[in-house]
Amino acid sequence: MLTLFWLFFMSATFLIRIDVPDSRSVAHDTSLEAAGESVLQYGLGLDAEVAGENRLAELLSQADNDGACTLLQDALMAGKEANCWLAKNSGISNPYGLVGTPSGNTVTVHHLLTVDDNVWTISLTLWNIGGGA
Repeated sequence: MLTLFWLFFMSATFLIRIDVPDSRSVAHDTSLEAAGESVLQYGLGLDAEVAGENRLAELLSQADNDGACTLLQDALMAGKEANCWLAKNSGISNPYGLVGTPSGNTVTVHHLLTVDDNVWTISLTLWNIGGGA
C-alpha cells in the first residue's frame, strides 16, 4: 500500500506544473532613472546667463518655473518623456513645462536644490515612448 501511494505521489509531481512568470526587468527602470539623473546634472551643469550658480538655479530664482522645467524636458534623450514637478520650501508640487500622460510604467527622480534662501524639490516622472528601452 505504501509503495502504491509513493508511486501515485511521484507520478503526480511530474504531472503538476506551476508556471511562475518572470519578474519585470530592472533594466527598464534603471534606464529611466539614469535618463532623469542625466537631465538634472545637465541643468545643474549649464552656466547661468546673468547671475547664479547654474542655469537651472537662475531660472528658479527668477520664478520662471515653466522655463526651468522646459530646460530639463528638452534635454531628455529620444524615446523618453517626462513630467516636471516643482515644490518650493516643502510646498505642494505642481507640474510645469509640457505636461503629458504617461504610457506604461513610470519612474520618478527627485532632486533638492537650494536657491537663495529657498529649497526647491525638482521631480521628474519619466516614461518610455515609442517602444524605447
